[in-house]
Amino acid sequence: MQEFLARVKPKQKKIFTSLRSSIKALPEVEESIEIDELSGEWCPAYRVRGTDLARVRFEDQLAVTFPVEPNFEKKVYQDENLDNAVIERVKEAEETGETKWASVDIKSTDDVENVFPVLKLRHSILMA
Repeated sequence: MQEFLARVKPKQKKIFTSLRSSIKALPEVEESIEIDELSGEWCPAYRVRGTDLARVRFEDQLAVTFPVEPNFEKKVYQDENLDNAVIERVKEAEETGETKWASVDIKSTDDVENVFPVLKLRHSILMA
């Protein structure tokens, strides 16, 4: 991970470090560096019990992407505590193969605080 982070812009590194520490604090999260199928770039990937939790992409904008299965999507719409902009990104999830993926741009640590609850919800479904 240190080798990967050495190539990241300082501002993105600060934001990513905040996001990463929140994700890694969740139980049973595994972290790896993989080639993202959508962008073709190396990115951190997070899984719970072998299933994708999220990926973090470093392009012009730092973004977190996560799969949106029907069960998860339904729970997102039912959760009144989630950020409206994040819910909108779930609604706009794009189908890639058999899976829809949502992408949320992260420009600040405030954005991390807005997106983390949806990742925590996804984590709880994967742990069930």
